[in-house]
Amino acid sequence: MTFKKIIGVFRNQKLIGVRQYSKTYNPVQKTLNVLANDIPAIIGSKDKPYVYPEHADVVVIGGGFIGSAVAYWLKKRTGEGLSVVVLEKDFSYKSSQNNVSLGTLTQHFSLPENIHLAKYSADFLRNIKEHLGMDVDIQYMPTASITLASEEYAHKLEENVTQMNELGVRSNILTAAEIKSQFPWMNTDDVKLGCMAMEAEGTFNSRALLMSTIRKSRELGATYVKGEVIGFDLEKQKDLLMEGVTPGGYERINKVIYKTEGGEEYGIKFAVCVLAAGHNSGELSKLAKVGTGDAILSVPLTIEKRECDVYSVQEKAVEIGLNLPLVMDTTGLWLMRNGLETNLLCGNLPLMKDDAKSMSKDDYFNSILEPSLLNRVPSCDKTKIQKFHTEIYDSNTFDNNGVLGPHAYHNNLYIAAGFGKLGA
Repeated sequence: MTFKKIIGVFRNQKLIGVRQYSKTYNPVQKTLNVLANDIPAIIGSKDKPYVYPEHADVVVIGGGFIGSAVAYWLKKRTGEGLSVVVLEKDFSYKSSQNNVSLGTLTQHFSLPENIHLAKYSADFLRNIKEHLGMDVDIQYMPTASITLASEEYAHKLEENVTQMNELGVRSNILTAAEIKSQFPWMNTDDVKLGCMAMEAEGTFNSRALLMSTIRKSRELGATYVKGEVIGFDLEKQKDLLMEGVTPGGYERINKVIYKTEGGEEYGIKFAVCVLAAGHNSGELSKLAKVGTGDAILSVPLTIEKRECDVYSVQEKAVEIGLNLPLVMDTTGLWLMRNGLETNLLCGNLPLMKDDAKSMSKDDYFNSILEPSLLNRVPSCDKTKIQKFHTEIYDSNTFDNNGVLGPHAYHNNLYIAAGFGKLGA
């Protein structure tokens, strides 16, 4: 019931013990009229028409975790000094990676940049109540994790472990015999070495983290607008020279055009735009001529959507018990407990090869996932394996790493996408 309807109820009631006035000069009626007209404007009643913002210092395209994290940190560090608008086409987040993917925290990476990001993420989650509020519960569950390596990649794993320890990530190398002794249910015949992480590993509810980040960003003053981006306005910058661009021909993006659910089109002028639209980032970048223009603009943003099915191994957690770390296999298979439930969850990292795009889900399961699972955990051969759900990734098909930073041509366009399984 809106505020005006509530006031209407009072208007229609007989006011007992109240002195009667003429209809024109009744002070009680006049007070109710003032309340009905003024208070909704103060508290933001639904009866008040929404005013779409026309200007912002920063526009963030994509309101998932990456985009909302950008909004959160911008507002936290600048307060009222910076206006931030987040454009998100679906507030239900049904297709968002953070809504359908499992939240995992791990430090197992080979690039220093990813290790630093993982360490920072661990610190953020460790102090999440200070950041997002004392009532936040992302259901974090610490767990060990182990990355396996065959003879072919054992030397690379050793290099990674050395680097991880140098950067402050505690991890140990285990031989195949040591792994078998610690995890007797695991087949290690094709394993040369394993890396066991000692801290900052675990799982969490990614949906809860996403919603908490959005809520806090809004509390700090970020404006969320529901709309689908359909274009950019570009403005000629005749006094700016760039290699490979005809003098006077440089075009700067300064306005994003979006469409609402009702089909209306609006625009927001900005100083800086952050593209954090997950697997849609590659396509949206084309609206700014990225990948379709000349010279530097001929280079595309190689971020595409990848889907991978997650499977449930029924009742297997009961048999193995709590002695099950998050396992990253030599084949790309991953295996983990489903919290404290009785089943295990497993899947493969997104396949990067072009021929994998046309592979049916049955072929994927029969030729890749099931053989990998039965090889690593032979006792699963008599266990029911069924689909659990489908995960969505924004994969950078160039090198499978996230793209973070300013675009080479558009100096006011920042990219924050393509993290795939490395994102939250």
